[in-house]
Amino acid sequence: MNRPSIHELECFVAVADALSFSKAAGKLNLSQPALSRQIQGLESKLTARLLERHTRAVSLTPAGRLYLDDAKQLLIQLDRAAEVIRRVGAGEPQRLRLAFVGALLDDGLVRLLQMFRAARPDCQVHMVDMAPAEQLAALEAGEIDGAFIGEAPAKVSRQIKTLVWKREPLQVVLPEQHVLARDASLKLAQLKAESWVMVSAKAAPGFREHVSGLCRQAKFQPKVVQESDRVAAVLTMVAAGQGVSVLPESLSRWLGVGVVFKKMHESKAMLTHAFAFRRGDPGAELQEFARMLGAR
Repeated sequence: MNRPSIHELECFVAVADALSFSKAAGKLNLSQPALSRQIQGLESKLTARLLERHTRAVSLTPAGRLYLDDAKQLLIQLDRAAEVIRRVGAGEPQRLRLAFVGALLDDGLVRLLQMFRAARPDCQVHMVDMAPAEQLAALEAGEIDGAFIGEAPAKVSRQIKTLVWKREPLQVVLPEQHVLARDASLKLAQLKAESWVMVSAKAAPGFREHVSGLCRQAKFQPKVVQESDRVAAVLTMVAAGQGVSVLPESLSRWLGVGVVFKKMHESKAMLTHAFAFRRGDPGAELQEFARMLGAR
């Protein structure tokens, strides 16, 4: 197979980032003709033009823009693999690859990771911030060992097992000037006529299923006018007055102005935090981590 070389990928990424052959050549300590040959070789192997050369400028073609992300990820994975081997040589032969939702990171999870590292100093812990749906896909593909997915969807692959490790209240999130912001607590039905801003079902299917179920129990369907894969964007849209939302209580620390969090009367308005991993033998490191998680 006429596969691109690592050096060709490095040359392409350098030119694509700098949008300049001269700057990229200086960074790579190459002559411009040598750099051009590397790019031409890569384009020949891919049978696609990646860069447009102009008199005084360089730009990415549509194929180049698409290929750039993949090229960067390949180089990152190579660097990560090299780091794993380096740490093996330093006496850390084991590895645990965990994903989490950055918005749900809290002191309890940090302390748990510290406890595990203290108990297993021979085990590397690699953490990556991913949306719940991406975590589940990565688990099935064997790209990670375990995942803090937040609320688990009603249906997950038979390959995946989930463990509940924490629960926390859900709260209504309002723009700070909202007429209901003066109330100490709210019933979900009070938001029936409101516009809603929500974390997308694509990114967090379990969470959206749960909130939709709470609204059905309150005998209404929320009018969702905006969605985002990221909690920070949801909070920003609420602060801008585009709608109301429902989010975990722990997120009240994220934005100090513009929004208010209000307790809900509904007793089932709780977020169940689940840890997911593949069924079968998950390995001694993951088994020990899951035991520590379940013992909290």
